[in-house]
Amino acid sequence: MVVKKKVTIAFVITGILAISTMIIFSTYKSSEAYRKAKAKTQWECSVVCAEKSTPDSYVITYSDAKILSNTGVLTVQNRNDFDITVHLLCEGKQELVSDSIPAGGCYSFQNVTDKEYTVGIHAEVDENTDIKAFVYDGKDTEPYTR
Repeated sequence: MVVKKKVTIAFVITGILAISTMIIFSTYKSSEAYRKAKAKTQWECSVVCAEKSTPDSYVITYSDAKILSNTGVLTVQNRNDFDITVHLLCEGKQELVSDSIPAGGCYSFQNVTDKEYTVGIHAEVDENTDIKAFVYDGKDTEPYTR
């Protein structure tokens, strides 16, 4: 009888540990750290707004990051509380411009293989505002959550 109780307690403890492990693993898989770890390549293309746009001037601030896609798709993740527009500049090619990317949203540029790009970002914000964007090599359309 005593052995049966001990075996039951051992099974219950093992079950609780297994369920706890599954919950921890599931939480990690849905985290930003997991997304970063599984992304093939990631570039932080954050910039500080150089100048506020006016009706007469559309200001694009370019990042120092040079990006190259191996998959042919570059996905930009907007990590701001405001919309941004991303410009990809490549020597000898027409500049590529995204649609407006909403706060926390993503945009994927297609057919961008074998060329090095410079990332430019436009946002309707005040001068010296930090603009945060990450670029992934491949399609990663999960929205950014803090």
